[in-house]
Amino acid sequence: MDGHLPKAFLTEIAVRVSVEDRAAIDDLLMDYVWASDTADVEAYALTFAGDGVLIDSSGGRHEGRVAIQQYAREFFALPGGRGRVHFFQKMRMSAEAGGIRVFSFWQVVQSIAATREGKLRSVGTCDDFCVWTPEGWRFAERRIGRWNDETAPWKTGG
Repeated sequence: MDGHLPKAFLTEIAVRVSVEDRAAIDDLLMDYVWASDTADVEAYALTFAGDGVLIDSSGGRHEGRVAIQQYAREFFALPGGRGRVHFFQKMRMSAEAGGIRVFSFWQVVQSIAATREGKLRSVGTCDDFCVWTPEGWRFAERRIGRWNDETAPWKTGG
């Protein structure tokens, strides 16, 4: 997100999204985090439209379900991922031409059984554009951003 909050977050009066669409997009977000937290590559990719785009937290761009599956397969294979849990907090949901923009904060915690310790792994943001497909609401684009002392927007001198 290049240190800027998305337009949907900054808009004072967002275009209303129906209760039904909000609930369906909440389900999409839950399907995404469950697939991520259980390393289900196929379910992860199915949260995206067939031509959907994932921009990962390192800036990598993955276009289409096959590329997103490959990214997920490689990411889930990294050591130390088991036991992670995502927590999402939607901040803004607004209708835009062709779909719905969603801005969320997230954090990932992990529980280590051997030490009985929990730790905060990372925090960040998601800027999503969701579209209606024959399969239901899906991500047309998902931008994952890290939130830390170097990336968080910060106004100074104000």
